[in-house]
Amino acid sequence: MNQKPVHEIKVGGIRATIWRNETNGKTIHNVTVSRIYKAGEKFEQTTSFSRSHLPRLYEAILKADHWIALREPTVA
Repeated sequence: MNQKPVHEIKVGGIRATIWRNETNGKTIHNVTVSRIYKAGEKFEQTTSFSRSHLPRLYEAILKADHWIALREPTVA
C-alpha cells in the first residue's frame, strides 16, 4: 500500500507533511517535517535544520497543528 499525505504545508523551504492514520476506529494525524534545498541543479531534502530555519519550521508546525485541530476531536 502506498499511502499519500492528506495535506502539505510549505513555509519557505520548510515542508510539514500531514498523514492520516486509522487506529482502533479513530483517525489520528502524524506530521513529518523536512527542508528542501538545491544542490547544483538537483533539489534535495533533509530533516536537519539550522538555527536560521527555526522560525519557518515553527510556523509550519503551528499551521500543521491548526489544520489537524480542525479535523480531530478535542481530547478531554
